[in-house]
Formats: sequence, C-alpha cells, structure tokens
Amino acid sequence: MKYKFIDISDTTISFNFSEKIDSGINSKIVELSFKINENFKNLNIISCFPTYNSLIIDYDPLNTDRLTLKDKISELIKNFKFKNSQSEEIFQVDVNYGGEYGEDLEEISKLLNISEKEIINIHSSTIYHVYMIGFSPGFPYLGGLDKRLICPRLGSPRQEVPAGSVGIADQQTGIYPFKSSGGWRLIGKTDKKLFDYNLNPPSIIKPGTKLKFNEI
Repeated sequence: MKYKFIDISDTTISFNFSEKIDSGINSKIVELSFKINENFKNLNIISCFPTYNSLIIDYDPLNTDRLTLKDKISELIKNFKFKNSQSEEIFQVDVNYGGEYGEDLEEISKLLNISEKEIINIHSSTIYHVYMIGFSPGFPYLGGLDKRLICPRLGSPRQEVPAGSVGIADQQTGIYPFKSSGGWRLIGKTDKKLFDYNLNPPSIIKPGTKLKFNEI
C-alpha cells in the first residue's frame, strides 16, 4: 500500500494513502489504526486517527523518536496483511424527518426540485460508509450520499444545532451528537446516543463501519 509521509508538527505525523475518497482505502486505513493502537503502546502514541484517506498520529516527542516511530509504522504498512472485505456491521439510526426535526428539508426540496418524501426515501434507503469521527466528539462523517441529494452548506453557520440533528453538506451526511454550532442543512433528528464518556472508546460508531437511517 503506497503512501506519502508528512510531518504535520513537532508532535504529529501523517501517512497519506490517496488523493481520492474511497471506502476500500479508508477501510484499510481504519484497520491499520486498530493495529497500531493494539501493538505500539510502548511508542508513546497519544492518538492514532483515521481520516478519509490518511492516518494521523499524535505522539509524545519527549519520549518517542520521530524517525523510530516513522520506521516502525512504515514497516507495519509494508508487511501488513489487509483483510479483503469491508465491515458488514450496519449501525441502525432511527430518524424523525422534516418539520420541527429537520428545518431545512423544505428548502432542500425547493433547491433540488425533489419532493420532501423522495428526499427522505433516498436518504433512508442508502447504506453509508463511516469514514471518520471528528468535528465534535462522536460526529460521524458519512460517505455514499446519493448524488441527487448533494447540496451546499448553509451560507452562514447556525449558532446552535440541536443534539441528534441529521444534516447534509455537499457530498456528505452526518449526525450532530451534541448541541453545537454548524453549517450543515438539517433534514431530521435522532434520539440515538452516539457518544458516552463512560465507554472506551466513547464513540458508539466506529470508523470503517456502515450506517443506515430509518424513518420513524
């Protein structure tokens, strides 16, 4: 698996595997991150974070040599036996669409010239790939949005987005686990808890898994 090594800062390095977004590549990156977290605890790695197409590693520079860390992970990548199949686990999320739960659904319908019902049907019939967790704790970035639903972010972000809100932005869809600011267009809301500080890891949804929304 080819990659490009990048020094991001004095405490962070990155292994970039592609310029494109691909669920197969992402699944391999996620698999690598699990292996690193399991096997390289002695290298003082603070976090190993899979993104769409790269692996970002934060480490303690006072107790870890950067070149040693790079060489160890490079060797792992070179010899790693990747699984040939993606995760079959599908995380189910029940959603109330539209109205008070998805205040942008009507506007999206006008923008895309698609009925609200059709938007709901398309959005809830797709199985999405969880590329990464970020932005806020437990926020899943979901790829695989149907091209008919692609729409731009809001011109100005909302100061307050309710926890559990399901949104669309460009070619992505996602869920806000906590109340926060945000610029995604809201189409629904779920009561599903996505983050629990009492768990390890606290994020309920894992990168590399699949997710499906169900209208209720």
